[in-house]
Amino acid sequence: MDDLIGLAVILILVVVGGAICGLIALIQLKSLKQDITFLKAKVNELQSNVEVQKQTQCVDANIAHNQPVIASAKVYKPEPVYTNLATESQIAVKSSINSTAKTKRKTPSPIELLLNKLRTGFEENWMTWIGAIALAFGGIFLAKYSLEAGLLSPVMRLSLGGLFGLSLIAAAAYLHHKRIVFEGFNNYIPAALASGGFITCFALTLLAYSSYAMLSPTVAFFALAVIAISASAMALRLGPLLAVLGIIGAYSVPIWVNTGSGNLFTLFMYVGFVSLSAALVAHKVQRAWLWYLLWAGHIGWYLVGFTLLKVNTVWLMGTFALLSIIGLIAIPRLGLKLNVIEHRPHSLKRLIKVFPDHLLLLAFITPLIFTMLISHFDMQWQTVGVLSIGLVLFLVLKNSRWDIWQGVTLVISTLLVISAERTHLSPNLFDDALFIFKNEYGLGLLLGLLLTVYGLYYGKKQSKRLAFHITGAFSVFVMIAALYALIPNSALSTAYPLWAVVLFVVAAILIKLAQHNTTLFQRFTYWVGANANITLAITMLLSDSGLTIALAVQVLLISVLIKRYSVPMPHWPIKALVAALLLRLTLSPWTPSYDALTVFGLHWSIVVYPLCIALFFAAARCFKTSQLKVWLEGAALHCLALFITTETSYQLVGHYPQFDSLNFYEQILLTCNWLALGCVYLHRAKLAGTLAKLYKVAGFALAGLAGFFAIKTLLDDNPLFESLYIGELPIFNWLLLLWLVPAGLTLWLAKLVKPINAKATPFILAVAGGFILLAINSFIRQYWQGPYIYLSKGASNAELYSYSVIWLLLGAGTVIFGHLKNQLLIQKVGLGLLAAVIVKVFLIDMANLEGLLKALSFIGLGLSLVGLSWLFQKLRSRVN
Repeated sequence: MDDLIGLAVILILVVVGGAICGLIALIQLKSLKQDITFLKAKVNELQSNVEVQKQTQCVDANIAHNQPVIASAKVYKPEPVYTNLATESQIAVKSSINSTAKTKRKTPSPIELLLNKLRTGFEENWMTWIGAIALAFGGIFLAKYSLEAGLLSPVMRLSLGGLFGLSLIAAAAYLHHKRIVFEGFNNYIPAALASGGFITCFALTLLAYSSYAMLSPTVAFFALAVIAISASAMALRLGPLLAVLGIIGAYSVPIWVNTGSGNLFTLFMYVGFVSLSAALVAHKVQRAWLWYLLWAGHIGWYLVGFTLLKVNTVWLMGTFALLSIIGLIAIPRLGLKLNVIEHRPHSLKRLIKVFPDHLLLLAFITPLIFTMLISHFDMQWQTVGVLSIGLVLFLVLKNSRWDIWQGVTLVISTLLVISAERTHLSPNLFDDALFIFKNEYGLGLLLGLLLTVYGLYYGKKQSKRLAFHITGAFSVFVMIAALYALIPNSALSTAYPLWAVVLFVVAAILIKLAQHNTTLFQRFTYWVGANANITLAITMLLSDSGLTIALAVQVLLISVLIKRYSVPMPHWPIKALVAALLLRLTLSPWTPSYDALTVFGLHWSIVVYPLCIALFFAAARCFKTSQLKVWLEGAALHCLALFITTETSYQLVGHYPQFDSLNFYEQILLTCNWLALGCVYLHRAKLAGTLAKLYKVAGFALAGLAGFFAIKTLLDDNPLFESLYIGELPIFNWLLLLWLVPAGLTLWLAKLVKPINAKATPFILAVAGGFILLAINSFIRQYWQGPYIYLSKGASNAELYSYSVIWLLLGAGTVIFGHLKNQLLIQKVGLGLLAAVIVKVFLIDMANLEGLLKALSFIGLGLSLVGLSWLFQKLRSRVN
């Protein structure tokens, strides 16, 4: 019963595959019909244009015929009138023709065409396909009935079933041979009969193997393979349906018949033979989806092979992968003798879009390299890796559309070095100064030099293929950079002299080549490669921050070269380099190795961040109106944000901000820093173009974080409620940064937010007013109380009076300023301050006064209010 279920599954797969194939064919036919309709419309349009030209010529002839008569009349010169009439007639004729052409061009929608085609195909061939399915089920049920009823011996049952299947196949071949009218691949009836026959034979073979045990696993395996491959071979005559049946059946044979030997060599031999047969069929039948089935089956069994991997099968896996690249990628493109050669240069956009070649190469190379990285078969895997590099570079020479594969070889080379045996795990090996020529160090240096020679040599022979120049310029740089990342610091002093000499020699060669090459991209590539090598050589002399500085210098050098030679280089490489550099700069302060790092005797962040800011701004000046200028200026601003955020905390508490344990003073600094940077980002968004949204998001995020710390300080670490030291000097103390500076920044924030969201502006202004109120009152209290201003200390009468006097002056000044600027809102704020002062004077200041002092206080307050009223009236009269 399980075998019958499996056969039913195979049958469903075949039917579904046939339906998909038919659907693809219908879609292709639909597109061809649309092209024909479009061409007909073009022909009609051309014919219409010819008629318009004829009619225009007739109208012009009539106008020319009437012109002498009009000229003899000598009245008003009416030629323009006739010309306008002629023009109007031409326009009318053209509009009528265009409307007719549009009417003719109107075609049914693609969905309507597809539905019509499906209906037509079903109406014409539904009986044929149902009959084929019935024949297949008939063969299966016949075998099942003979098994259950015991009518005949097992041999006789299987023989009759096989004879029935072979009869269907023979009938299909006879009909195809006699009925030529079926026209090749539209040969539905013979293909349907043959598919039923092959399914019957496939089912009977499985029954003989699984139910009757009449066949050994090896015999059943080869019998099923012969049936599947025979179906594929017959597909060359009867069409793609049998090809689908044959490919699915052939690749599924190892599933149905498992010999239990785990023999990877036999499996790959069989898969390779099936793939070769399927490739011949797909090439002959000319159906793209047959290639998809072939690739899926072949790659699927290739991946299964990794589950059976053993120490002695590493060579087999590598050989199968390399032969698969040749058979499934190289031969279909280059021919059986690999003699279809193409050396034309292609743009980067075209090189990226070479499908399915890139995906197939990655499908074979990626599992191979991944297994190499995690396995312990180092020597074998490294040999396979080197062979894969050689094969890919050989194929690049054959077809210029694969030039981007040189980057794949560089990646494989780097991974080979990383996966090599780690010699630095045994420190004694570094006692030998020749270690730089051994193991991963020797391998990396050798691969870098070979790739450089390869790129420079073929770059000279085929100068227009830029990928060769890139390989020659950057291979040594990449490989030595990988070795530099692997080597321990204790052994760098031994390796550095050799690596520096190699880098400087390659840089000198590149500079020499840059002077003699004619194309702009060649010169630019060699200049950048030389700068990269020199930068890496200098970096190895420096500490960890030296690499950061070197990368920033590289950004500037590339920008200068682009400006000097006017290179139309795409921006994404520079953006990628800047993004990597910014990520490094962002993570460095919280990397343990940077805690005590110094540059020129100073802490690294004091040197690195300002230097990177200057380099980014200098690079931005090389691009006048380019979007890259905004990108580089944004990078400089990000470095400024990092510098302000980290260095202020470091200078204050001796370490970078630890956000889960910030003290009172760090919170003050972060509030000011982030609020200022948020305002800078929002201001920058006005000029950022396509990056405006990113700047706005960053600005609001920083402003929000600053607000969070301001609220936390107000509620948890408020010097008015707790005993916190704020400084001895009036005004120039921590209160200045705690409330007054944030007040000014909040006013700026309100101005920046107003064009974006006017409804949020009043709320932000209210927050700014709250900051100002807290700042002024705190300054007054600090003057009287000293470095500790918590309220539980109480307040003297002099302090209370000073609040009234100062706020009275501020309120009056606010009202006057509002009148001068004709701002009603400012006037209302000033009047509100005066009202608050009056309330305070009555309720607090005069509460304890008696006698003459109380009378004089009221008289003084009254005179002050009268004087202010007179002053306001004078100002109002001047304004009016």
